[in-house]
Amino acid sequence: MKRFFGMICVMLFSFTGISFADQIFLDDGSVLKGSIIQISDREIEYDPEGEKAFDVVDKARVSRILHDDGRVTYLRFDTLVRIDGSAIRGAVTRVTGNEITYVPEGEGVGRTIPRSDIDRIEYADGTVVYIPKKDEDTGDAEIQERKPTGGFHGSWVRIAGFFGFGSADYGVFDREKRVLNAYRADLLRAYLVPRDYQMYNVFGSGGGEIDVMPPAIKFAQRRGFDFTGIKFGIRGRYGFHFTDSVIVDDSSYYSRVDGYELFRGRLMSYHYWTAGPVMNLIFSPRSNIMNLLVNFYATAGQVFSGRLRAAAALRHARFLTYRMLGAAGPYGEDPYLPSEMANVTNTRRFNTTRFNGYTIRCGFGPHFSLNRYFPITLGVNITYAYTSLNLGRVLPVYYPYLAYFSGKRHAAHHEVGGEVSAGVHF
Repeated sequence: MKRFFGMICVMLFSFTGISFADQIFLDDGSVLKGSIIQISDREIEYDPEGEKAFDVVDKARVSRILHDDGRVTYLRFDTLVRIDGSAIRGAVTRVTGNEITYVPEGEGVGRTIPRSDIDRIEYADGTVVYIPKKDEDTGDAEIQERKPTGGFHGSWVRIAGFFGFGSADYGVFDREKRVLNAYRADLLRAYLVPRDYQMYNVFGSGGGEIDVMPPAIKFAQRRGFDFTGIKFGIRGRYGFHFTDSVIVDDSSYYSRVDGYELFRGRLMSYHYWTAGPVMNLIFSPRSNIMNLLVNFYATAGQVFSGRLRAAAALRHARFLTYRMLGAAGPYGEDPYLPSEMANVTNTRRFNTTRFNGYTIRCGFGPHFSLNRYFPITLGVNITYAYTSLNLGRVLPVYYPYLAYFSGKRHAAHHEVGGEVSAGVHF
């Protein structure tokens, strides 16, 4: 009988030793058993069970340690955000209908807090869980109305770069089309075959902008994704703008873009600055990790350092140059003189001028704002611009064919296009 009790005691001690070995819980759910030797800033050294005498594990992989004496050391901490906005860091161990149990950071003893005091739990793995409130009268759970905090709602400044593109019409571009019509017969003779010559004007622009914006006017959030605020501000912008004139044959189909654009030249370029109001409508999920924005802006300012090169596309039609020189050279042969010397009134030197003026620009479109990990904004806008130019002088190539415009140095045009932008807010 004594021998039987002795065997039982040996077995109990053996099982006790196994059950009270230190246990290291990893993020992937696996458990390492052994005796902890040392915990450093980056690694945990331990004596594993079995024949191996020493091993280490990366501390970043460990969520908690259960010691052989029953103590628990947490290495991952959650955040409990109170209704008033303050936060508690600790490891959440249990959530019931009335209270939340957690172990505060730096302590080993669990505490409880009323569930009604907590707005949400931000777990260490990035998961955010909102705590629904109970209606005292009916006992039914409902989402509490709340206003979002931080992120784009609370930012003051946005700095971004942009690139725009589109088409332009009227003003100088009407004059260019009239010049094309004047030379159309010569183009047909120079290129031997009938063609449907048409002119198009396309622009590109780029630059930087800065928005100064007070915090948003916030609205209570009642749904998982809701309209949560309006943000007003002032936008300042600098840009470089250029327009290319293109003459193509509309009666032919080309498999490549460079084949489609028969004659192309840089018609004008200029710099500009503008300033004006900007408004953003903000839509948010309950976590406020990002925002969907609907952006509106309207700015006005000056055009400066502008340069106009009249009949730029026509100068790239080298066979037209032959005719203007009075020498219809062989098809495919280089011209005798540079293409700028089509005739006296069509030279580049005589038909280039400086200009300045003013511009009014507006746009709207969707933007995306990331709040938590990196405060970046990305967006697209549909744009419209009205630009008025004061030319330095009347250009000869416009004069003989444009009786209505002769002697006038003013021109205004319209531009419709789109733009993309990327920036940061803080």
